[in-house]
This record gives sequence, structure tokens and C-alpha cells, in this order.
Amino acid sequence: MLLIGISGKTGSGKNYVASLLEKRGFRSLDLDLVAHSVLDTLSDTIEKMLGPGLLIDGKINRKELGRLVFSDEKLLRDLENITYPEIEKETRKWLAEDPDVPAVIHAVNLYKTSLVKDCDAVIWLKASSFQRRRRVISRDKRPWKELKGRFRSQNGLNSKLFSQDAEVYSVRNSGNDASLTASLDRILRRLEGLGGKNER
Repeated sequence: MLLIGISGKTGSGKNYVASLLEKRGFRSLDLDLVAHSVLDTLSDTIEKMLGPGLLIDGKINRKELGRLVFSDEKLLRDLENITYPEIEKETRKWLAEDPDVPAVIHAVNLYKTSLVKDCDAVIWLKASSFQRRRRVISRDKRPWKELKGRFRSQNGLNSKLFSQDAEVYSVRNSGNDASLTASLDRILRRLEGLGGKNER
């Protein structure tokens, strides 16, 4: 199975690029959605770790959680240490469900997981901070003051974080669909014939 990872800072267009690959025969998984499910599964553990007030009807209040962890690096690391193993387990379970179909997984922090070592290639999406900010404000319907902590926490993210684990392709997503799809098609042609790491 050919497995492509997509990463990039918030607002770089990961979901959109995944949808373009779906049209080319891939199935895709948004690891943020996997993380949401894992957060709810581990809600009691997370509340004990971070303190009361995080649960609403038994589920994690993600807005409040984000406010806490994006302003405290230690809390963020602690949260990642308990959630990432579960995210990896659920993702590998999903991949095993249909091993004959090429797949794409995407997340901002893909490089922090062991999943990147399973990827045949990683597409790193680039977009200007202005474009990303505009997209996220429009998508999340939240004011900038609630989002800037997330953006600030991603300042050090770049394609070099993946260089030892997978072949990395940097693609600019400036909003020009023709240029974006041409870049994706060039990458897919380059990857044609690869059966996937698990088959080589």
C-alpha cells in the first residue's frame, strides 16, 4: 500500500489537498479527528492531569484544552505523551482495514508520531502566514486572539523535521488550484510503481 503523509502549519490546506488525492483514488484520514476521539476516550485521565473544568457532558472541551496547552509547552508535551500512542494505534487499525488502497494521512504534528516512518512520502504544504490566518479565521469562525496561541506554537515547524524518515516534497498552496494540482500530479508520477514500504 502506498502511504502519503500530508503536513504543514494550521491553515496550509491539508484537508483540501487530501480531498484532491481522494479524487485520485486515495482514501484519507484526518488525524485531528482521530485525536478528538482519543481525547474523549481518555477524558478522565486528561482531566486528572490538567485539572477540573475540562469536561462538558463527559467530553473534552477542546477550546479550553487548546487555551491551556498552547500557552504551556510542558502541558502540551504531557498531553502528547498520553494521546499519541492511541492515535498511532487507531490510525494503524484504519490502514489495515483496506491495505490494497493507497492512503493519505494528515496532521500538523505528523512528524511527532511514529506514523511518519510508515509513509512513502510526505507532502509539506507551505502558505504565507497571512493566507493561513485568513483561512483559519474563516473556517473556525473564531477571533484571532483565540487562535494566535496555536499559530505561535507552530513557529518552528518546517519540512526538515521529516527529512530522516521519509521522502519530502514541499508544495506551495497559495490558492492557485492549477499550480497545486500540477504539483500533486508530478509527485504522484514520481511515486508511481511504489507498492509501499510494507511491500518492499
